[in-house]
Amino acid sequence: MQDSGLGNDEIKEEFEKYQRKTEMQMQTLSKKNMKLEKDINVLANIVEISKYINSFLSDENLISMINDMVLGLLGVAYSTIFLEEDGELVIKATNVKNKKVELTSQEKVYIQLGKEYLINSLDGIRDYKCLNVKICSVMAMPIQIRDKSFGFILVEHQLYNFLDKEHKRFLKSIASQIAICIENAILYRELHEASKKDPLLGIYNRRYFFEKVEDKALANPDKRYAVVMMDLDDFKKINDDYGHQFGDQTLIETNQAIRKLLVDGDVLARYGGEEFIFYIDSFKDKKEVYDKIEAIRQSISGNVIDNGEDSKIITASFGIGYYPEDGDTVSEIINEADILLYQSKESGKNKVTYYGNKQ
Repeated sequence: MQDSGLGNDEIKEEFEKYQRKTEMQMQTLSKKNMKLEKDINVLANIVEISKYINSFLSDENLISMINDMVLGLLGVAYSTIFLEEDGELVIKATNVKNKKVELTSQEKVYIQLGKEYLINSLDGIRDYKCLNVKICSVMAMPIQIRDKSFGFILVEHQLYNFLDKEHKRFLKSIASQIAICIENAILYRELHEASKKDPLLGIYNRRYFFEKVEDKALANPDKRYAVVMMDLDDFKKINDDYGHQFGDQTLIETNQAIRKLLVDGDVLARYGGEEFIFYIDSFKDKKEVYDKIEAIRQSISGNVIDNGEDSKIITASFGIGYYPEDGDTVSEIINEADILLYQSKESGKNKVTYYGNKQ
């Protein structure tokens, strides 16, 4: 039997060294595994947040829902989301009881610079006296995407050093998701609003006019209203003689003349081509509506369309339908206004006709 040259003590010492080294490697691997699991959990939560946000993109309560999610995922005592409105930060969601968060001067500097921050203080950062709570750990993250800044998300806890780098990493991901969500929501609203509007004139289109007026009529079935149909006289000839750009300018200036004389509650839309339609919301009698529309007619006929090369005076014809005198539904009132519009056309154009004054 060959002698290894090592005594029992030496063998034992070598084994213990190997054991310690193995344990250290196992601890290192365990820490790496824990970190990997934590990273996977963070990633999974971020993916879930993204799905959740996109599912409720058009929900008016989305920011409040996100704020509730932050509270649950980060385990903080308070969470507040500030969004910019007209150049000022406004609280859009918070679980602070009186919805008042008094930021320190230090925090205001960070926010003004658009920087994230983490502050821990044993003496307390602020007191919520109405809740008898002293905040000792705060973190804020800007809500921004590319060069666009939308606001800040602020999380707080009573425990000193409660918030750390792990919270920071996670909050940064949430803030990024909120920024994407807000940008998408803005685009969604813009697209939704654009779907209601005529692209040339910026007023409602025919489809949305029907929806809006139907809603008004259903909301207050006993309220009187009037619908006015208007058509520019000889508009096809204007396009043929002066070109479509001149025609567009005519429509734009006509729209401006109409809008100046309508009031809150009235609704204006482009019905199609050179036709406009208005809903007149409040009036004492038929003559009051007639006088308003007559003033619009005079404003249009008194305007000279001039593009620098050509100039032209244009006129318009009108028909007015009244609820409930001329029908029981919005469609019936519009139909009456349309009939009366063509009576204005047939009787010489550049006129306003309603049932009480039709020939």
